[in-house]
Amino acid sequence: MSLHVAVDFGTSSTCVALSRHGREPQVVVVDGQPIVPSAVFAAADGTLFVGQEAERQAAVDPSRYEPHPKRRVDERELLLGTSVLPVVDVVRAVLTRAVDEARRVAGGARVDLLVLTHPADWGAIRTRVLLQAARGLGQEVRLVPEPVAAAVFHSATHAIPDGAALAVLDLGGGTVDASVVARRGGTFRVLATKGDPGFGGADVDQALLEHVGSLVSPGDPEAWRQLVEGRELADRRKRRVLRQDVRGAKETLSRHAYTDVPMPPPFPDAHVTRTDLERLITTPLTRAAALVVTAVRDAGLDPRGLAGVFLVGGSSRIPLVARLVLEQSGVVPTSIDQPETVVARGALRAVSVDPLRTGALPPGQGDVTQKITDDQTRKITRRITPPSPPAGFPQPSYFPPTATGPAPVPPRRSRVPLLVVVAAVVVAVVGASVAYALTRDDTTTGGPTTPSTTAGGKTIAQYDYSFVAPSGWQQTGGQVETRKVLLKPEAPESDLDVIAVEERVLNYNATDDRPRAEAELRGQYDQRENVSDFDPSADFAAKDVVYYREEVGSAVIDWYVLFQDDVQVSVGCQYPRDGHDRVRPACEQVVGTLTVTK
Repeated sequence: MSLHVAVDFGTSSTCVALSRHGREPQVVVVDGQPIVPSAVFAAADGTLFVGQEAERQAAVDPSRYEPHPKRRVDERELLLGTSVLPVVDVVRAVLTRAVDEARRVAGGARVDLLVLTHPADWGAIRTRVLLQAARGLGQEVRLVPEPVAAAVFHSATHAIPDGAALAVLDLGGGTVDASVVARRGGTFRVLATKGDPGFGGADVDQALLEHVGSLVSPGDPEAWRQLVEGRELADRRKRRVLRQDVRGAKETLSRHAYTDVPMPPPFPDAHVTRTDLERLITTPLTRAAALVVTAVRDAGLDPRGLAGVFLVGGSSRIPLVARLVLEQSGVVPTSIDQPETVVARGALRAVSVDPLRTGALPPGQGDVTQKITDDQTRKITRRITPPSPPAGFPQPSYFPPTATGPAPVPPRRSRVPLLVVVAAVVVAVVGASVAYALTRDDTTTGGPTTPSTTAGGKTIAQYDYSFVAPSGWQQTGGQVETRKVLLKPEAPESDLDVIAVEERVLNYNATDDRPRAEAELRGQYDQRENVSDFDPSADFAAKDVVYYREEVGSAVIDWYVLFQDDVQVSVGCQYPRDGHDRVRPACEQVVGTLTVTK
């Protein structure tokens, strides 16, 4: 039997789908539900309980309970009770439960291919945790970005023309993500993604719980405080049941105008309406809907030109979501009856060996396909194909025009490509989310410039490097493919003010062989135009860097390249010719605090 399994490891819940002998993917039902809670409980004897079992055990000792292990993926270890557990082991417990349930349905068959989904903005460090946790659970393991999986699923029933783009709004239990995915032949590529890690379905549940409290607590405030804060076993059990009933009420309000929440004594049952719920969550859901517009514009597109907007994730059932997306984008969104199953089912289609039949993305996805087989060999394959720049974007200087169009990407000399020191701030190598020479200002289009909060003073550690963002600057996007982070001023004096930080992994240790790294960089520099002032031993912000300058149109880009071990990080600081003094302090902050964390 050929068994393929996909696991959509979510913040609050996990969905599993399987396909036998290449047949249509089917959702694996766990404990009577299409999803299983991602929660983990670490018993004193070392046993890890997952899902509803973990939720039940949490009533006994909540200190040993982790409801959202995905949110802890950036941490090395978790303290659950008196047990210190590697995050990898906690994630592995969830994946193992998911795979075991799929094998149970398949009669104990071996998993030939395990497909894991992840947010589009996850970098190498986070996906590495996912891959390590999956070791040995399948003969082969592959990764697929969540919006790609959703787009592939959507394309099976809704035609997406070649070159068209689909917006995907994923409202999960713990986060909201909006992505723009474009179809290029048989592949799907993420052009832009925006997210709100601070809001999700769990926050909707909490808002409704607090509303219920406002209805019933005036009669006995102390009893309510004891119910929601009490540490006694009886209180914890009552609280667990109450939260389940509140979640059920939220789901009922997606279909009906009102419902009642059963309450434990001494409280009367609470009557809640859809109007009540919408009043509580209109503001955060409006921000979530605005993410769609922002992501679309960051991709250089107009919302009215989209092939559609696809709603996925359990909280997308809330009717208000569709209304707000329509108001913000002008596009009527689509969804399915079980939106929480879309990503897992689409992930299996995305790695289908017959992309013409499914409209799916073959292994490689146009982004990064990572593979682990039982013989412990690892393979990372990158297929970087520059798309034609959208209207209004200049042709990248590092792809000189030819009689037939842009020049092809030169052959790479290593398994993982070396840094091609290019004007990465000018335009994206893969995708269209970089901000060089844009004549458009998002603040004039009716949509917000960015959904993220000010990044000034915040440590940004998305990939194998970290730095402290300058005050007054904010993270506006980036690219997973090139491990890039983009920063712009909150109140830019020029659209050309941009800082980009980008990583490349080398196939040798540049710390031990610095002359080789400098020589390769110099060789690439010598092949390019509009560059000057190459200095292999520059000192900037108390860092030993390779420096050079590039001029493109009316912009100047100062490049600072740092080497550590097998990692090469480039910081490009772009500004108009009269803007050097304005951007330099922010550039010094980024370079001075830059640390390779690999």
